[in-house]
Amino acid sequence: MYWGLLIVAVLLALWLHYRYSSSSETFPPLETDPDDPLLLEAVELAKESIDEFKTLFLKYPKDAFVKLGFESDHGVVEHLGAHVETIKGDEVSVFLVTPPITHSKKMAHNFVCQLDDIEDWQITDDMGNIYGGFIQRAMFTIAQRDGIDLPPELNAMKDKYIDL
Repeated sequence: MYWGLLIVAVLLALWLHYRYSSSSETFPPLETDPDDPLLLEAVELAKESIDEFKTLFLKYPKDAFVKLGFESDHGVVEHLGAHVETIKGDEVSVFLVTPPITHSKKMAHNFVCQLDDIEDWQITDDMGNIYGGFIQRAMFTIAQRDGIDLPPELNAMKDKYIDL
């Protein structure tokens, strides 16, 4: 009985790690100016399309991801990635994939934010099509503009994005 529970716990832990970890080591971040007009426009587009995000979340709740602005207890605004668990009214329950760095108080990975905190959103449907992801799309454009060659996996991903 003990070994069975242990095996189930280990498998659950592995599944949770796989489901909620990000492999940022695969593709190093693209260095950009946070005031780049393309990034600012991307955040604006994401905020303007929050109703579309909520509608798509009802259809495809398994693969919804947001980037949200979070002010740490040191007054630093960080941009955190999170998987969306539920949306109730203006409250969004998320599982933080990238916890804050400058926040000194203990904070759980489960977090509740407001729809207004969302800077970007992305939902993948059952066919692998991607909706939203405005910042990622802007990063693709910035890389092309700046003459940066993207890895083939990222180039292939560009074709998965669906215009709203």
